[in-house]
Amino acid sequence: MTEIEQWIREQGREEGWKEGIQKGREETVREKTKAALKAGLDVTLVSQIMGLDVKEVQKLKEELNKP
Repeated sequence: MTEIEQWIREQGREEGWKEGIQKGREETVREKTKAALKAGLDVTLVSQIMGLDVKEVQKLKEELNKP
């Protein structure tokens, strides 16, 4: 394997790692947001605490209310 091929492979791994971490963080925020909504906190308050758009929090709340 050439040095260029090895460098490209390492870059791909690094990018995949970063993407995986970001997705994990996003999932954690979603789960914590749902927990806060289940506990009865106001959508606006949850939005401010979690740093999410109110519409995004409202959408998560609607998901919780689906049968």
